[in-house]
Amino acid sequence: MRFDARSKVLLSIFAGVTYGLHVTDWERAYLLVGIAVCCLLVGRFKMALVTILGYLLVYQMSQVAILPMWLFRFTFMLSHIWVPLMAGHFLLLTTSAYELIHGLRKWHVPESFLLTLGVMFRFLPLIKKEVRVVHVSLKTRGIFLRKRDVLLQPHRYLECVLVPLMMSLLRSAQDLTIATLTKGIAMTNRPSEFVQSRWTWLDWSICVWCLSFLILKFN
Repeated sequence: MRFDARSKVLLSIFAGVTYGLHVTDWERAYLLVGIAVCCLLVGRFKMALVTILGYLLVYQMSQVAILPMWLFRFTFMLSHIWVPLMAGHFLLLTTSAYELIHGLRKWHVPESFLLTLGVMFRFLPLIKKEVRVVHVSLKTRGIFLRKRDVLLQPHRYLECVLVPLMMSLLRSAQDLTIATLTKGIAMTNRPSEFVQSRWTWLDWSICVWCLSFLILKFN
């Protein structure tokens, strides 16, 4: 089963709106169960478990009075933003860049925004890869061979990792932008699209579920 990218965008927006409301624990559980069901429908069982069990763990930790104050504040904040966090997680991991751009183009989103979005989606996975390359280069030069060296010399670690990482990512972003422009994403004419999408009963069920929450909330 597949959801349309537009319905997942609406789900993320709706989850962000609920963050600004005074949501009780039961209402937050209702939202998380709905997101977990969406994950199960697309075959993401691990994501569904993280959505439910992760919230239970964070919520229980936020209720422990003996925790350090910084950890208590962090878990308390995380428990409140868990719903929009999981909705965005569901959108990013189950939607390709082509599907998202295709869906937003049907909403007549400006092509300049789609260009930025396309570059961003291709750029984010490169960060982890580039960090791994920088670490391998440092070990080749005999720098930070042991993991505890990072804790013993944090300032030197930031200098040796962040500077080459930023330079490498800047070059990668420029290459991705040129590649995206070459593929014609910024053309004023209507481009050829190989991704086909349409709304199904799954997408309408998300809208009904969001509407049901609002009815229960304000009734």
